[in-house]
Amino acid sequence: MRAIQLDTACEGPLALNDHAFELCRDFLRPYGARFFRQVSRYDDYLANLVKKPGYRAVDTLKLILPFLKAQGLSNAKILDYSLRTLKLMPGAAAAYKFLHTQGFPIFAISTGYRQFAEAVGSKLSFARERIFCTELDLDGYSLGKGESEELRRLKEEIVAAPEMEFPPEAASLNDLPGEAQEAIGRLDRIFWEIIPGLDIGRIYQEVNPLGGEEKARALEDSLAQTGLALKDTIYVGDSITDVQAFQAISAGGGLGISFNGDRDAVEAAEVIVVADNAWPMALLACICQLWGKDGVLEVANKGTRSLVLPDAVIEPLMRGLHGRNFSLYPASTPDREKVVQESAAMRARLRGAAVADLG
Repeated sequence: MRAIQLDTACEGPLALNDHAFELCRDFLRPYGARFFRQVSRYDDYLANLVKKPGYRAVDTLKLILPFLKAQGLSNAKILDYSLRTLKLMPGAAAAYKFLHTQGFPIFAISTGYRQFAEAVGSKLSFARERIFCTELDLDGYSLGKGESEELRRLKEEIVAAPEMEFPPEAASLNDLPGEAQEAIGRLDRIFWEIIPGLDIGRIYQEVNPLGGEEKARALEDSLAQTGLALKDTIYVGDSITDVQAFQAISAGGGLGISFNGDRDAVEAAEVIVVADNAWPMALLACICQLWGKDGVLEVANKGTRSLVLPDAVIEPLMRGLHGRNFSLYPASTPDREKVVQESAAMRARLRGAAVADLG
């Protein structure tokens, strides 16, 4: 039996939350959801359309922090909120308890703040040192009354800015509708001129959201704890923030699995899972442990070779999977676009359209 390590993204494969969106929605009332959508669309513009130097798709998690601080959030409040509002992927608690009993080293590699990632870890018995995430010490920053009032005014300005719509053919700011250009001009001034001039502005230099290259480095750091190699590792992801980890795992001979992933994840992974519960990951991990990566690919390609699992393994797996929806595809599937749409539909079904649309 092989020693196999399982590294997984957090939001999506383990939990149904979009923690940053929910913090804004519930604490930046009455228009917190719109505020986050505006910032998220602006993030799309910076990261994908104009590719602003030094800016990454995960940096939304930095942009919103001064506003959360101005609303009185603290480390303890974020942790308490995370524990109260956590929504695990159906079956995750039982499936990961089973994987722990099978001896798998399991790591969470999360874009989310430490407080949220540890809330998930506490429910799934992940050791703290096996959680890699965005480190946030909101208590390390102070806000005077004047800055708090200014941030509340800026929040209202962001909410009031026009909707940002980006035509598919757009390649620059000048290709966008006038209202989108107006909104982007407002947000450019807020995020790159006004807030950096405030004391709280240093939070933009000091908080480094974990995504992209950082997730790939966290993958390597997790291997340093176990002494295993990339070829002995499964990486599970679901979004654009996981693409570089998928690339690293593939280059090292390991197995990358998209779990209810968006288009970027589906196109970067070797195996694609669309499921309404977490048990398929337990099944594929056990197949990989006994039969290696080739065994998982054999199943994904619907091969004819029989892969026999021990009764002690197969019985709890079948109980967990009974009555659940589970589809498995190889990266080479000829129906890639259909699979992308199926995966997106499952994301929306489980996480809600508002969260799924955020990516």
